[in-house]
Amino acid sequence: MLTAQEFKSALVQKDRLLPGIHGLRGLAALAVVLYHSQHLGGSTPPEFLNFIGRDFGYSVHLFFILSAFSLYYSTEPRIKHHNWLPEYFLKRFFRIAPLFYFIIAFEIGRQIVSAGKVITDFNSILLNVTFTFGFVPFSGFVWGGWSVGVEMIFYVIFPLLLLTIRTHRSALVLLVISIVICYFIRSALHAQHVASIPQPRWDWSYFAFASNMGFFAMGIYAYQLSRLCKGSILASRINPLFAVIIIGGFMFFDAGKYFHGDGRWDLVIWGLGLMALCVWQSISPSLIIANRIFEYLGERSFSVYLLHPVVIVLSKDHLARTYEALRPYLGANAFFVCATLTIALVLVFAEFTYRLIEVPGIKFGRNLVTQWRLA
Repeated sequence: MLTAQEFKSALVQKDRLLPGIHGLRGLAALAVVLYHSQHLGGSTPPEFLNFIGRDFGYSVHLFFILSAFSLYYSTEPRIKHHNWLPEYFLKRFFRIAPLFYFIIAFEIGRQIVSAGKVITDFNSILLNVTFTFGFVPFSGFVWGGWSVGVEMIFYVIFPLLLLTIRTHRSALVLLVISIVICYFIRSALHAQHVASIPQPRWDWSYFAFASNMGFFAMGIYAYQLSRLCKGSILASRINPLFAVIIIGGFMFFDAGKYFHGDGRWDLVIWGLGLMALCVWQSISPSLIIANRIFEYLGERSFSVYLLHPVVIVLSKDHLARTYEALRPYLGANAFFVCATLTIALVLVFAEFTYRLIEVPGIKFGRNLVTQWRLA
């Protein structure tokens, strides 16, 4: 089994890092790039891999689960410390804001260059800069940034959850209540979407915070369950089996179609499978996930997530020509060439934003916390 000392991180302190959880971030980042390589890049994988374009987009929900798990794991030991709350908010803000603001500036600049003016209205810009766009439908304009709006709302309420949800039983109660409430909210928002004239392009029932709170509850429950199951031989077998059955059934047998409805029970079941995967990798990390490749991707997952839609869209014409040129020789396998080129491009740019924006921003936040303690 890997140890935290063997799994080095520039962003996460060694005593607060779990190799399997960090590796899952890398897996989620890779999956979402492959998903958008098909939907934004215009290339189609072989038919036996059609789950890439159907299911890999749910990696965003894995990010939500991992976020709640990681915050509990890193923050719970500090709640007895003086000023832990302002320190928590400082660290969260400087973890997210610098790169997000950079992407906002890039998008505004792109609009000026391509259209000669800023297309996004001032209210939307203000909502994004203040991270309140998650409350308002269809106001986000950072490509792929809707999940940041959801995350930031969770960050605000997280301290309250941390102080009240302290046991496996209370986490289970929160999980059940959240799943039920989210189901009915998704149903209501989807019905509203269908009834709207004209019908919006995006269904807010998928993107709203209220629809996604259940995934954060899954992350909290995964954390409490992992503490309960640590050292248990039975748990080390049940969690992998549960995760493989659900994720494998959905990916290879399209089992989700039997649960798809207005309230999206398929999303709930997907989430439970991802939750089991999270517990599995937290207590018994596998080298398939907790390895150097996914460590690298996990370390840069935020940059990869925010940059990949920009890279894919801006290089779409070149990727499409490459796909069409190779398809007569490789068939649908040409997808792998285009996906590899996409991943390589994304990682090149992600390396720059990681080193020049993410790391300095995090270090600046930590320095503020240090000064706060010394004041």
